[in-house]
Amino acid sequence: MSILAGRNYVVTGGARGIGLAFCQAIVNAGGKVGILDILSEPHPDCRKLEEAGRAHYFEEHLLNVLSGKQYKRLVATLMGAGIGTDIPFVNITWSDFERVVAVNQTGTFFAVQLAVKQIMSQPYDGKTGRGSVVMVASASASGSCPGHSLTAYGGTKGFVKSFTLQLGHELANVGIRVNSISPGYIETDLNLNLAKSRPAVKHYFDHAPPMQRIGQTTDLTGGLIYLLSDASAYVTGIDLPIDGGMSTGNGLTS
Repeated sequence: MSILAGRNYVVTGGARGIGLAFCQAIVNAGGKVGILDILSEPHPDCRKLEEAGRAHYFEEHLLNVLSGKQYKRLVATLMGAGIGTDIPFVNITWSDFERVVAVNQTGTFFAVQLAVKQIMSQPYDGKTGRGSVVMVASASASGSCPGHSLTAYGGTKGFVKSFTLQLGHELANVGIRVNSISPGYIETDLNLNLAKSRPAVKHYFDHAPPMQRIGQTTDLTGGLIYLLSDASAYVTGIDLPIDGGMSTGNGLTS
């Protein structure tokens, strides 16, 4: 499939987990991707994408990547960088809250701003789509997640969801689409390790979604490619829940 052939993408938080799965999907769809993260050494599969000549890993600021020749012509950006805080509300410290807000809200806001400025600086015929921004929100932005204490994290992802709506409206008339994806429980290395350290969590992963299973990263990638491609040329300002039905209520109460 080459639905994204000849296009350049930048993905933040792409060194592992969901972000890496998104990078792999973009490459498989024919795109070229710049992968940004703070990890000095990304997941081995990230390096495999580099070896294939379809991706480059950058442990640096988005501004430096956009100023380079390789990604001067940017079609879309995916904001996947984020951190979680699974801490009871009464135990969250000021520094805990500042940290999650700095990455999930402030970091997302200004990274999107940089990417949008880059896209708007490029030639535009006023007819075809100019570019696309996809952000990663969360099922916790719209509902509770059994077994977890996500007041701080869910609040920041609620910001991402609202930001998507507002920015989608603001940029619609300049040809830039803005959408988000809200994953539910997804089987990543991070979540697998969490389930090992907190065995009760695995029950929620498997049974809280009404579809009665934890999601795979491949469950997310179809929605991503849709939002990045011309298949969604008339779609902006939406949040796409990919959560096994958790947005309808959790399976523990059915």
